[in-house]
Amino acid sequence: MISRRSMMLAGGALPLLLAACDTIVPRASGPLPEDGTIDVMSLLSARPDTKIFTDALKRSGLAERITLANGPATLFVPNDTTIEALPPASRAILTDPKADQAKLREAVGSLIASGQLRLESIAVRNGQINTWAPGHQLRVTGAPAPTAKIQRAVLANGRTTVTGPVAGFARADILGNNGVIHILDTALLPTS
Repeated sequence: MISRRSMMLAGGALPLLLAACDTIVPRASGPLPEDGTIDVMSLLSARPDTKIFTDALKRSGLAERITLANGPATLFVPNDTTIEALPPASRAILTDPKADQAKLREAVGSLIASGQLRLESIAVRNGQINTWAPGHQLRVTGAPAPTAKIQRAVLANGRTTVTGPVAGFARADILGNNGVIHILDTALLPTS
């Protein structure tokens, strides 16, 4: 017995259905959604303002740790303009493919923390963030307000010393499915 649906498809609905498939327009290229559906590395790679840090992250070998299997990570990323404004020796740590690998890992690792840390959740932690670089912390003040600031802190002999420039958040809380990205308006690199 022929079903009613089979008759509809044979009677002309199938050609219409197939014609409709030919008219599907692919999604226009543009910014990736920053709503937690795309991974952090894809989001970083797609941003035109974070190319230098993204390349440094890949060269450091730390990009492989930023996976769903390892748990979420939060990245505090200086934009390209701020990295380009660094003195040549400091800039070379992130830009020179022949740079000292230990210094590169320290510089990049000092801007990554474990966990999915939105500005709001950083405020709950009293603004203290332990990074992937041993002995390095980041301190956030004024969170979660748009006037939040971040500064590097170094742990030595049981004491924490805040050091270096103060950065603002050019863009905060970019959500990936395996972490959060915060774009900084100042490059915070270790001084050692």
